[in-house]
Amino acid sequence: MREFSRLRLGGRPVPEDVRLLATAQWEGRGHPFEQFGITILEPGAPHPLTDFSYLTEKDRADRDIMANCAASAQMATYLMAVAQDEDSSFYGYWLHPEQRVDRNPPPVVKVDSESTYWQLGGRTFAEACLYDITFDDDALFAQVAAELAQMHVPVSAGSREALDELSADPVPEEVHRRLYHAERERLGLPGER
Repeated sequence: MREFSRLRLGGRPVPEDVRLLATAQWEGRGHPFEQFGITILEPGAPHPLTDFSYLTEKDRADRDIMANCAASAQMATYLMAVAQDEDSSFYGYWLHPEQRVDRNPPPVVKVDSESTYWQLGGRTFAEACLYDITFDDDALFAQVAAELAQMHVPVSAGSREALDELSADPVPEEVHRRLYHAERERLGLPGER
């Protein structure tokens, strides 16, 4: 957990729900989110926003693509990646320096493979994942919440709609857009398109 804290959370303490889920996964006991393709990242896994191994030489020659990659790499300093899903989306804590200090815990944000940032409901990582997977399925919410309770991971509400919603401030997508346009300018590309 020390390595996970250092490499995944910038030295911040590992929240109890993440610790319980990670321990269950790494010990092979599994956790409820695995059935939905969500797994806790290994401590040394590359940050999804900085892993550009998929780029071709043609992609690397495209200044617009590289501007977006540079913006994503900067976003990785604000978004602490904790888990990923089988669709290449990942989940992390939004820890921007302008985020209101009274935000404890920080909001959890999901980033999909198209770099769309989704602010999730819930006050904990587990609640955010529960929020993400259940949509309007109250029976699924109750089932997964019961499975989490068996692991001693509490859920503060009885339905998705009743979960608290912590807002990310500033909004991650807007921060990424500003960084992207700054990188385009730095690379000599025209302004906003």
